Amino acid sequence: MEQKDALTVLLTGRSEAGFAEIIKRMAASQNLEFDLIGLKPEVGPNGQRFASTMNFKQNFLEDLVFTYEQAAEIRVYEDRVRQ
Repeated sequence: MEQKDALTVLLTGRSEAGFAEIIKRMAASQNLEFDLIGLKPEVGPNGQRFASTMNFKQNFLEDLVFTYEQAAEIRVYEDRVRQ
């Protein structure tokens, strides 16, 4: 969060409708600041519906990589062993 040349992203497969507010409150309660918080939408920006959380995350990360193509490094921290 303190590194000015880093983009911090919280990405979860939880739904926007059901979890947006609670995730924002959880992050704030721990003084965590993210540049982006990505939650799985009911319908994606191109009208797509995501078959799974993994499909959503792959699409999100692909868009992120193409948006920030000048990035020298990407680090992903996953809390699930099987993801």
